[in-house]
Amino acid sequence: MRGSSLKIGQILINMSAITPDQLDQALSMQKQNNLRLGEIIIKEKMCEEEKVCFALSKQFSIPFVDLDEIELKDELVNTISADLAEQAMVVPLELDEQTRTLTIAVADPLDYKNLNRIQTTTKMSLQTVIAAPSQISKAHRALYASKKAQDEAREFIASQAGQVKEEEIDAAKAAADDQPIIRFVNNMIEEAVRLKTSDIHIEPMEEVLLIRFRIDGKLQKYMETSAQLAPSVTSRIKFIGGMNIAEKRIPQDGRINYRVGTTEVDMRISILPVVFGEKVCARITTAIGLKMDKSAIGFLPENLAKFDKLLTQNRGIILVTGATGSGKSTTLYTGLKGVMREDINIITVENPVEMIIPGINQVDINAKAGLTFASALRSILRQDPDIIMIGEIRDKETAEIAASAAVTGHLVLSTLHTYNAASSIIRLVDMGVEPFMVSSTVIGVIAQRLVRRLCVNCKEPYIAGPRELELLGIDNDPTLELQLYRAPEGGCERCNRSGHKGRLAVHEILMVSPSIKRAIQNGKSTEDINEIAVNEGMISMRENLRMNVISGIISLETMMEAASEDML
Repeated sequence: MRGSSLKIGQILINMSAITPDQLDQALSMQKQNNLRLGEIIIKEKMCEEEKVCFALSKQFSIPFVDLDEIELKDELVNTISADLAEQAMVVPLELDEQTRTLTIAVADPLDYKNLNRIQTTTKMSLQTVIAAPSQISKAHRALYASKKAQDEAREFIASQAGQVKEEEIDAAKAAADDQPIIRFVNNMIEEAVRLKTSDIHIEPMEEVLLIRFRIDGKLQKYMETSAQLAPSVTSRIKFIGGMNIAEKRIPQDGRINYRVGTTEVDMRISILPVVFGEKVCARITTAIGLKMDKSAIGFLPENLAKFDKLLTQNRGIILVTGATGSGKSTTLYTGLKGVMREDINIITVENPVEMIIPGINQVDINAKAGLTFASALRSILRQDPDIIMIGEIRDKETAEIAASAAVTGHLVLSTLHTYNAASSIIRLVDMGVEPFMVSSTVIGVIAQRLVRRLCVNCKEPYIAGPRELELLGIDNDPTLELQLYRAPEGGCERCNRSGHKGRLAVHEILMVSPSIKRAIQNGKSTEDINEIAVNEGMISMRENLRMNVISGIISLETMMEAASEDML
């Protein structure tokens, strides 16, 4: 292996990735352990792992690759065993059948022991490229997770063959400790996290067990396996979710906190008895892949400025509205994290608490014990809060207490289930809150929904025709060639063949101005309030969608799906 005469430390200094002092510190630490210098530099966060990998690439004259830009090949999964690939931190990328050469991505090109093992077991020549360790781990999970799940399912079924059938309760209890099932459930959760799944559906049918993931708002089949697994999988999930594994007749709710790599994942579990067993729905409430800062939510610059202005107020009610699963709670949590300070007391009332945020006092509603939204709010007001977050305003009593808290000098954040910003105002009035109270306490409403982003790797350009221009509200001009994008049929590997990858939040933010206050007090309709807000500069949900279509972020089809009849 011929490369640069410079050592990795000097290469990193020449790249301005680390300083000479940091190199001395790393060399000193190396004397105390057996780690390689590059590992120490990454571990101590002296520079990014990509830079260390690039330096290794220069040192050994081995190409450096970005695995996020490479399509993994499922047919190579059998070339290197999952255990060996994980131990050696390698991923197979390409196989040349003619020369019997296997190209692999490695994290450590000097790990000759494991590289020799791979060469011996595969009986192939190796061509190595360097990739970041985190990307290798991610690619490893992507390539091997499905195979591991299927293998564990087969192992469990084989282990049950010929056994005497036990009583249902005893079988359920035994299943909680069954090793293949533990691995099966763990791999399923890890795969769901990797794919940024929002919900896992485990559905027992007459002859099969169907497992589906909701990804970017759409259900996709993850696996179809033997119905024999259903009782044991359900029992395992009940066990780790703190539920009664012997009870199969009634619905149950539970919660699981799970670690996937360095990611802490919180899951809400719902068990529902159905014809062929028990259906499990596990909602992953952690905002996977989302940085909890306001700029990551998807606000337009104008709307972000309005959101910031609302959060700086000392009193009043800020409402976030939208359908279930539209990201309302994430927006509220992000807003709270943005205003957290040592001199502010923030208390939340939720059912359930979806995301634990250190530094914030969070109350989990327990209706069976008498701890309701209303009773919790009354106690909270005696806890000297500055900011109160209510998970959802569901009834007149909760709405009136929230309004009273706002009047007495508290900033209150909460959610409602309405289709746009203006209808939230009328919803509070319909609940029984006096119009003068609504107009004097509500300072802003954020309506939000999530739409699917087009995959940036495979989205397909086309020129908008007369119908598309009409839907976008653009005059049909024969000289105009407006380029739009759509999801291609079949997609690509990076978007799981869907043509879409990730979701985008679109908003409309209604700021309660003096004219809107008068409209509320005078009993004006939703349409009247919405018209006033638009005339005063509110960017409507439809306009936000339209802007994203023209920018090539979403498709026109997605816009039409998201735009309800009330907005057309």
